[in-house]
Amino acid sequence: MEINWTMLSYVVIAIFAIVGFYRGWWREAIIFVFLAVLIFLLLNPTIAQWIIEQVNAVIVFIWDLIPGAIKTTLGAWLDAAFAVNTGGGPPQINPTDGATWIIILTVFMVMAILIGRGFLGANLAQTGVRYAPTCLGSVFGGLLGALNGLIILNLIREYLDGRNLPGGALPTDISQASGNIGVSASSFALRISDIPQFTILDSFIPWIFVGTGALLIIILLRNRVRFVKSSQGFRRIDRLKPYGYKEIDVKVKG
Repeated sequence: MEINWTMLSYVVIAIFAIVGFYRGWWREAIIFVFLAVLIFLLLNPTIAQWIIEQVNAVIVFIWDLIPGAIKTTLGAWLDAAFAVNTGGGPPQINPTDGATWIIILTVFMVMAILIGRGFLGANLAQTGVRYAPTCLGSVFGGLLGALNGLIILNLIREYLDGRNLPGGALPTDISQASGNIGVSASSFALRISDIPQFTILDSFIPWIFVGTGALLIIILLRNRVRFVKSSQGFRRIDRLKPYGYKEIDVKVKG
């Protein structure tokens, strides 16, 4: 199976732009912040490796607390689910493997989506107030969504290449030559053609993304929460309506 990278890029960016248009800028900004963290780790492989080592140490600590019978069952499930061989020991994250970072990217995306839904959604009873983007909020959301799609494509391109990962080694099942990337397995063969020899991460642009992500954290918080002092002198957190959103009342059906 062969996929053209240029056509894939147009499709992915268009999908993210449409989704961002309907979600609004605030939710897309959360995704951008998570992507900025991944860019920072890609620019600093030593820090990325140190973080993974700390996570592995926590996994080992938790693994030692699990009873032996459960370890056997859990180890067999992990081997089957993720096609790895734990050897009966604690599972460890490999920071030099691009597939590891693609999984981390997926987890980050899920976390960002859940945070966005949690902060702008109604309560568990589906009552209260929800927020929908205004026209301006949708436009900014579409632009930010398209940028997120572009960043994700470039991150995946870097993960497949492996040059900026800790260790700088290419994964054994991924090969690159003459602008093509091929991924082979026992059940399928995938070839991506017209891969660019450079990405947006090959310039000063990624540091702009990292700085913008740090700035967006402040903007996100200032647009959603505010500390106020009550008449008794206590401080409480008030939720604000983010700029570019409008309130929608949600009532229980029935």
